[in-house]
Amino acid sequence: MKQRPYTICLMMSTLDGKILGDKWGDSPQIKKLGGKFEEVHNLIGSYSWIVGRTTMEKDFTQFAKPIYKPGTHSIPRMDVNANPDATTYAIAIDAQAKLGWEKSEMHGDHVVTVLTESVPDAYLAHLQDIGVSYIFGGATEIDLNIVLEKLYTLFRIDILMVEGGGHLNGSFLNEGLIDEYHHLLLPIVDGNHDNPAMFEIDPKAKRFDAALFKLEEVKRIEDDVLWLKYKS
Repeated sequence: MKQRPYTICLMMSTLDGKILGDKWGDSPQIKKLGGKFEEVHNLIGSYSWIVGRTTMEKDFTQFAKPIYKPGTHSIPRMDVNANPDATTYAIAIDAQAKLGWEKSEMHGDHVVTVLTESVPDAYLAHLQDIGVSYIFGGATEIDLNIVLEKLYTLFRIDILMVEGGGHLNGSFLNEGLIDEYHHLLLPIVDGNHDNPAMFEIDPKAKRFDAALFKLEEVKRIEDDVLWLKYKS
């Protein structure tokens, strides 16, 4: 059996299961509730975390455009660990190299971006220049099993926090790669049918009828938030 990190998914939602906090307004109470995610992340532990490209550019890189190094020659498709001394990591799934990286750290965590082998050489050259680590998760599509094995063997990551969005969470769930799930249930109702849920899986790719979890613990924390912990 291949080794991989123990994977914890942490998400927060409204009572009707929606996850896009930027659509909930900007009142002081809403902002306070939005801060519960980071609070619980820190309580669970300071582990390496992974998000999808959409979440990373919206919440962290601020929609920066990709940077390409001119005059780049062919670069071998070999994984690069640019900071072997790092202990915590901010990881992004970015199959088509759409994220614009300007530095190699995110909130004190070393950046690792997960790419396919189809990305441009000039993009890889820029990552090398600024010291961002990268791994290849497949030729043209990302295989999460390969990604997790590489994160474990190349970066010594034994616990990984999966933190959305819905499509990334759904991909991990579809592959049977979520060991533990933490759900923060906020006292908010969204009511917008267009907003995504915690797990979004393409019906044509779905491998199961329903995924079952075992409830391990329920906590009521400040501001009427429920913290639910499940094991797979």
